[in-house]
Amino acid sequence: MKKIIILSLMTIVLIGVVNAQDTIKIRTGDPQIAEQRYNEGVKLLQNGDVQNAISKFTDAIQLKPDLAKAYYNRGVAKSELGLFDEAITDLDQALKYEANALYYYTRGKIKQDKGDLDGALQDYNVAININKDLPEAYYYRASLYFDKGEYTNAIDDLKQAISKKNSYAYAYNDLGSCYLMLEDYDNAIYYYKQAVGADPKLTLAYNNLGTTYRRMKKYDEAIIEYSKAIDFDPDYVIAINNRGVAKLEKGDIDGAIKDFSEAIRKDANYQYSYNNRGIAKYRIEDYQSALEDFNKAIELDNNYAIAYLNRANTKEMLRDMSGACEDWKKAADLGISSAEIYHKQLCNK
Repeated sequence: MKKIIILSLMTIVLIGVVNAQDTIKIRTGDPQIAEQRYNEGVKLLQNGDVQNAISKFTDAIQLKPDLAKAYYNRGVAKSELGLFDEAITDLDQALKYEANALYYYTRGKIKQDKGDLDGALQDYNVAININKDLPEAYYYRASLYFDKGEYTNAIDDLKQAISKKNSYAYAYNDLGSCYLMLEDYDNAIYYYKQAVGADPKLTLAYNNLGTTYRRMKKYDEAIIEYSKAIDFDPDYVIAINNRGVAKLEKGDIDGAIKDFSEAIRKDANYQYSYNNRGIAKYRIEDYQSALEDFNKAIELDNNYAIAYLNRANTKEMLRDMSGACEDWKKAADLGISSAEIYHKQLCNK
């Protein structure tokens, strides 16, 4: 499930025009100056100047220690720098002064980014109890359910998010992903199409549509959708690789190798395309070249279980039974049951 940047929903308080008067001395800690510093911080944060934004929010807090929104936005800024503990502390302070649903949601999102999933779930629950019309709280609570494999709960929350925000393209996409995981391909296709309807440039939805069609063995449709994703983003390595997989499963070996090679050209460290190109070369009995690709995939990820299995099978074809047995054993240790069977049948003699 795609992770979205934390929303920086700012409340900007504008200082009213003051009629011309004689010289006025502004009191130290005047709330009006605190609001001015706060507004300056908001503008800096919106323009991506995070460090200076933090400084302005700090000035605002020093002038008005109970300014909840300044703690909130300083927390947002710190989270963008990966300072999650400090960000949570600021959100704690914001909530001390104002029990705001947005503040609970944002603290939950920061906890989720930090890996505190139970804490995140608690905050999303509170946010929704306070404000049942906050779509992001439903969306991110759904992401927690999705990661736990609770797809029905995720579906319920995503539909709630969409009911509050009917143009929520990511929510439509993730609904499609829930149904894909449940192997309900018709609903998956429906919601992925809704996603690209809401955002025609949402490349991951085209990619996911392609994967759905590929699982249905509708390879031509899959290739079309992957190609749409690549048209919008020529550097979308995952879609290039996946199009190659669709071509491979369709039997277009040359086309598959071309796509895998293109993915590698775009990202020389993308281990999956080395493994997949190795499989394509294995199928045309180019075993030595396939071995080189499997070697590279394993070099990039020495726990890549399938690549060990594929390399073992390739070594067997090259009559390197010692090497094959070693790789089958490694693949078995990494959880590949078929590798364990091969090792027992062919290596324990």
